[in-house]
Amino acid sequence: MKIFIPTRGRATTQTTLKFFPKELQEKTTLVVDHDERDLYSIYPSVWVMPDYLESGISPKRKYIIEHSTGTKIVMLDDDIRFYIRKGYDDWHLRYLEPEEVPQMFGLLEEWLDDYAHCGVSAREGNNRVKELSVENTRYMRLLAYNLDMLGGVELGRTRIMEDFDVALQLLRQGKPSKVSYYYAQGQRGSNTDGGCSEWRSLDIQAEGAERLASLHPDFVRVVEKKTKTAWGGGTRKDVIISWKKAYGSSQSS
Repeated sequence: MKIFIPTRGRATTQTTLKFFPKELQEKTTLVVDHDERDLYSIYPSVWVMPDYLESGISPKRKYIIEHSTGTKIVMLDDDIRFYIRKGYDDWHLRYLEPEEVPQMFGLLEEWLDDYAHCGVSAREGNNRVKELSVENTRYMRLLAYNLDMLGGVELGRTRIMEDFDVALQLLRQGKPSKVSYYYAQGQRGSNTDGGCSEWRSLDIQAEGAERLASLHPDFVRVVEKKTKTAWGGGTRKDVIISWKKAYGSSQSS
């Protein structure tokens, strides 16, 4: 399985990568914009996006999917840390140690034998789920795909939330997802310096939410959300998605 980290504006931090063991760091490819190519020359494996492609997470993920060789890939945000439950029957989390990270990827690689798309639970809300894994639910920040099973999926249809768009397309095709709750991942906050914060605004967020709802009107509802710290506080447009309903629609047709 090949591991990619799309990144921008974080050449000196690389939070996700620094918590990998050294041997995994050397096998992980950073995918960077053309104008930042020199900043990432210190890393062992880097893909530079063509200069004619638009900056942003959606074009990077589309580029990775279209140009990766092999069958199984995982794409991760560049600013996350990983966690693991303290036991199979204990939902409390602890930090995942670097030497344990390959086991997590090994689990995802095994799942991708049978699933087109997989993920790892967000830290937020992980304790509300007793099961160690759940099918057909939200996943984000870590996207694992079996490329041989992505037939019929249109990429890059949205500037943001394109991961949700791909997941919904697959579910509506009757291809279930699987998400680990034994492992979890989290980040300091949404829209922090670097990454998408360089271009994502409340207007772009609202446009993306409305666009996703227009593509999947029976399964996506646009809502107003208030935040205390992320996005500088205030209200933003977000989405509520009926994941299981989307998959169920493929079974009733």
